Amino acid sequence: MTEAGPVLAMCLAFAKEPFEIKSGACGTVVRNAEMKIVDIETGSSLGRNQSGEICIRGDQIMKGYLNDPKSTQTTIDKDGWLHTGDIGFIDADDELFIVDRLKEIIKYKGFQVAPAELEALLLNHPYISDAAIVPMKDEQAGEVPVAFVVRSNGSTITEDEIKQFVSKQVVFYKRINRVFFVDAIPKSPAGKILRKDLRARLAAGLSN
Repeated sequence: MTEAGPVLAMCLAFAKEPFEIKSGACGTVVRNAEMKIVDIETGSSLGRNQSGEICIRGDQIMKGYLNDPKSTQTTIDKDGWLHTGDIGFIDADDELFIVDRLKEIIKYKGFQVAPAELEALLLNHPYISDAAIVPMKDEQAGEVPVAFVVRSNGSTITEDEIKQFVSKQVVFYKRINRVFFVDAIPKSPAGKILRKDLRARLAAGLSN
């Protein structure tokens, strides 16, 4: 994010003596900055390999939003930590991994479900060419993850087969509740999934 300055983490491959690159890693925090991961509900600092909101502090972060003190107070806390809105974790080697955006997190009975994690699983299926995960309101759970899926050419994969495929690989609260088959996933020119369009279709009473 631009508010946090030009560089927050750097891949070790660019170091004087390069290290092995980890798939999905953003590198380690730069020397003139501090980074921590906090619980999105309590704000408490989390340990290694625990996902939470990424916070950064250092001289390179912005002072605030121009003429917008309310947004500034929401983004930068009293101790100077800038809350990025990104969900991620730091591993045992101090490398940062970004999992998803905070605003996209699905809350199932207090548990946090990252859409990107489930989308990655679905895209590994040979009979699925594209997929997107969004929350659907649920009286008991609050929200449940549902999938919009584009079948591969010639595929006849069913909703139950997709649910079983995911259920075998995730904990109970990450299981997909419904599957909706579509011709294409709506995306921006930059390739970003337009989740608001999919949520709008659910709100309008989309049926499978």
